[in-house]
Amino acid sequence: MPLDPAWTSVGTDRVVLAVVHNVTSLTRLLDVVDLLTDDFRVQTVFTWTRSSVFTDGVAEFLADIDAICIPWEEAKSAKFDLAISASYGGELAALNCPLLVISHGMGYNKYLTTTDVFGLSRPWLTHGGAVVPSAIVLSHPEQLLRLKEDCPEAVPVAVLAGDPCLDRMTASLPWRRRYRQVLGVPEEARLVVVTSTWGRNSLFGDDPGLLGRLTDELPLDEYRVAAVLHPNVWHGHSAWQVRTWLDRARRSGLLVLPPRDGWRAALVAADVVIGDHGSVAFYGAVLGRPLLYATFPHDDVDVRSPVARLGVRGPKLDRTTPLADQLRAAIRDHSPDAYAEILAEATSAPGESAGLLRSELYRLMRLPEPQSAAAVRRVPEPTVPFAEPTAALVSAAWRDGVVAVRRLPPTAPIPPGAHLVVDDAEDNARLFELADVLTCRADRLTDDPETWARAALAARPSAVLACAEAPEGSLVAVRDGGCVMVRGGPPALRPSAVHAWLATGGDEHDIPDTCLVRAGEASHRLRFTPR
Repeated sequence: MPLDPAWTSVGTDRVVLAVVHNVTSLTRLLDVVDLLTDDFRVQTVFTWTRSSVFTDGVAEFLADIDAICIPWEEAKSAKFDLAISASYGGELAALNCPLLVISHGMGYNKYLTTTDVFGLSRPWLTHGGAVVPSAIVLSHPEQLLRLKEDCPEAVPVAVLAGDPCLDRMTASLPWRRRYRQVLGVPEEARLVVVTSTWGRNSLFGDDPGLLGRLTDELPLDEYRVAAVLHPNVWHGHSAWQVRTWLDRARRSGLLVLPPRDGWRAALVAADVVIGDHGSVAFYGAVLGRPLLYATFPHDDVDVRSPVARLGVRGPKLDRTTPLADQLRAAIRDHSPDAYAEILAEATSAPGESAGLLRSELYRLMRLPEPQSAAAVRRVPEPTVPFAEPTAALVSAAWRDGVVAVRRLPPTAPIPPGAHLVVDDAEDNARLFELADVLTCRADRLTDDPETWARAALAARPSAVLACAEAPEGSLVAVRDGGCVMVRGGPPALRPSAVHAWLATGGDEHDIPDTCLVRAGEASHRLRFTPR
């Protein structure tokens, strides 16, 4: 036995085995085993088959959740009351207990190396001529129809139980503003979620430079861009490699979400989704988000599936034309009902999956179900907040008391008349040589604000302004001139407003008391006090 009763404190009645294949399957399993929360009669242990080629990250993930994990060889010889798997394959036939399998994405859609649908066809569900699972969880009857065609002998163990992942995201919609706040999305800005499944035909495999192009073209105060890459991208190449590849885009404002979670909150917070044939893009559409397909390899997806049908009908991203115009049009022209009949096939039991799944778990364990209702928990808040870029190309024009500001990453083509703002946290020494404006956050100051500003200007002869955050605002020092204290609005916009005033021919001493700064659709009132 994996647990010796002589050494345990709680006398449980059932032991459940959660079978892990890779990071993707473990994230899905956690949604299911969470339904056993608070039941002292049930003990859950984990095992790792090591049958997936994507082994990186699994051991760390299992260690982080602090669960018991037993070797796969031991799990095969032990007796359990139930096993749960979010993947498939003949090795599961070795288990000596009832087995429940769930999809680890939105339904069952993809081919792998053959034309057999992963998780829905005979090679994945049978071993030695017998059906392996005791229960196959389906989210919609359309999957049952395909199961009847591809593996009819498995139909008797099919269970329609909705989609727990989708239910959690739907239940999280009232917290949309909170997720946006954690992700650092300003109220008036649009969040673009770019999602890629894994493989050469995925968005990231087909055009890895698209993320950098988005950050180059989209103004920082009008858009935030978040990247959601399939865990197999991270663990097939290594987290270090992915971070290295995306470093330039990340420094330009790209929010790179970690592989375990965060993507669900990002979809709830999103204004528009760019994706491929993966589940995340389809989930985004189900949640009512405008969707643009950057790529869609139709040969990789079961033509009968809703994912394939949406891929045929859904709007496409034209990578040869300006991206901002397409995103604006996608948001403006979006109709939530345009593909309603396809999107409805995500689940036949919206909001009910937790209850249906829990009932099936207890049926298979032959244990009375708790009387309390199964909880549908909102998705966790992201753990990687947006980081303000440490350098930006800024166009700022002062006219009649209004300053129009547009900020782009330093990697973008330089707009006419733009000035380069570089923060003390930037580590690219070349940018400091080119900087027109130097800035420093309060937590990085090594002297009082004015002393830091004067020293920064002395060290960088090309800069005309230096701005240091102070408790009462931002102190902007002018080379060979005085200082201005600026209050109100985002700190990132304050020195550029002063720069725009100087560009009109004025000086820091006669700057108006106030101005209105407009960045995208947002407006902020700034106040100036010469010193």
